[in-house]
Amino acid sequence: MAVSNIEKFDDITGKIFAELYQSFPLPQALLAEDFVEKAVQFDEQVGTEVPTDETEFFIATATWLMQAGYITCKTYPYVGIDNAVLTAKGLEVLKATPESVSSKSTIGEQLAVSAKEGGKEVARGLVSEAFGLGVKILSPMIGLS
Repeated sequence: MAVSNIEKFDDITGKIFAELYQSFPLPQALLAEDFVEKAVQFDEQVGTEVPTDETEFFIATATWLMQAGYITCKTYPYVGIDNAVLTAKGLEVLKATPESVSSKSTIGEQLAVSAKEGGKEVARGLVSEAFGLGVKILSPMIGLS
């Protein structure tokens, strides 16, 4: 069964969050090749390596996370992102303890463990929970109830 864009987004987001949570507050350069299976491919017409669709998806995910206010970064098309760090909102949601499990570990700590162990399903659930908390944080600011 093919992986949906939402599942790919959640997988990459979990890895980005785990990396930035572990290195906070130090800005990081995140290369697409460290987050996707195949970052570049040789293009016969151009005569050089070009980014894969996976790399473009990684960049689009990081760009969305930045525009949504979870991270700050500078994107470098075809390569990755630089000076990436969690924002106050990103840090707040990753420091929260998820309601869905009995663990006392924060979402960020659990994402770090699942990133190392390859627990994609766990990471996807934690990313969903983080985004749910992000919406709760924003709701009073934009008048949602």
